[in-house]
Amino acid sequence: MEFRDRLKDKAVIVFGSGSGIGEATARRLAAEGAHVCLADIALGAAQAVADAITAAGGSAFATFVDL
Repeated sequence: MEFRDRLKDKAVIVFGSGSGIGEATARRLAAEGAHVCLADIALGAAQAVADAITAAGGSAFATFVDL
């Protein structure tokens, strides 16, 4: 098992993933093979991160959430 495949086929939700620690967490989880749902009140920011993750070969999508 390679490090980048540690979370292969796992699904995760990262709240506040449009910036800061949430963004870094989402990027790291995607790099390790997870399918990432980026949940944030700033949908545009979360979508930009999701687009960057998918452009790098990861699996991600963004959704609006107000907790």
